[in-house]
Amino acid sequence: MLALFKIRNIISEAAAVHRLVLVRILDPINGGRFHIPSRHIRVGNRINARDMRIVSIGAVIGQGQVIPSGKKQWIVNHRTGLRTFNEIY
Repeated sequence: MLALFKIRNIISEAAAVHRLVLVRILDPINGGRFHIPSRHIRVGNRINARDMRIVSIGAVIGQGQVIPSGKKQWIVNHRTGLRTFNEIY
């Protein structure tokens, strides 16, 4: 998740407000299978460079924690809670 924002339609009588989020999409490495030595899933930048999307904030079902691992690769952390991660780093 890169940014949260809202857009209001001031022209419409309903003055609808849309709450949106800008996200970066990463692709799984090795078909999304666990990296055997670390037992984590790794992700990397998209090959086609179409990695940014604006979606409704309601489409976000949760947060993910990724840790840099090498050049343009990240480990998806599924073991350490965010509080523990913040204490370590």
